[in-house]
Amino acid sequence: MKRIVPSLLIIIGILILLIPTITGWVIKYSNRNIMDDDLNAIMVDNNDRDIDAEFDFSAIDDMDILALMRGNRYFDRNLLIGTILIPELDIHLPIMKGLTNTNLAVGAATMKPEQSFGIGNYTLAGHYMKNRDLLFGSLMDIEIGDTIYISNGERVYEYELYDTLVVPDTQMDLLSDDRADERGKPIVSLMTCYHSSKTGKRFFALGELIDEHLVE
Repeated sequence: MKRIVPSLLIIIGILILLIPTITGWVIKYSNRNIMDDDLNAIMVDNNDRDIDAEFDFSAIDDMDILALMRGNRYFDRNLLIGTILIPELDIHLPIMKGLTNTNLAVGAATMKPEQSFGIGNYTLAGHYMKNRDLLFGSLMDIEIGDTIYISNGERVYEYELYDTLVVPDTQMDLLSDDRADERGKPIVSLMTCYHSSKTGKRFFALGELIDEHLVE
């Protein structure tokens, strides 16, 4: 018995150390499976239907291995409405309709019930990850002039980054379409936690629409 306890402690310690690596594997595997599908047909079909989605900011938790497992288990393909690509950051993720832990576990999530591609202020949230290869882990590395592409399966909307902000998590005016009106053109607003939700701050990357074209 005396020998078993130290061995168990060693095994538990190794598993704890491996959690970030395992989390990364699961996220990459999930994203690869989603992105390997015929996304254009799925997204067009979903955008043509009236799909109910949840938008409960207070229910969002930090990403951990349990949240990730739940997200992958309950992933709803009917909520897949688009993709986001930021070449400079190697970000390429599905866009999910609705702000839920499940959606945030697999990609970027829309933040308002009524928002349309290429119109007004298109808002997306994504989890900050210490591993910059995962989800919005590298978003804070974005630079003015970088390009953001979002697509609904029919059209691609190209935005150019014009500003980044760090704000209190209570500053909800950044989600308003009024900001696009003030800019005089449609914008995209990408949000992630500023290193952690516990800081009480959010990082925003803001881009203005400069072009759009049909999916080739």
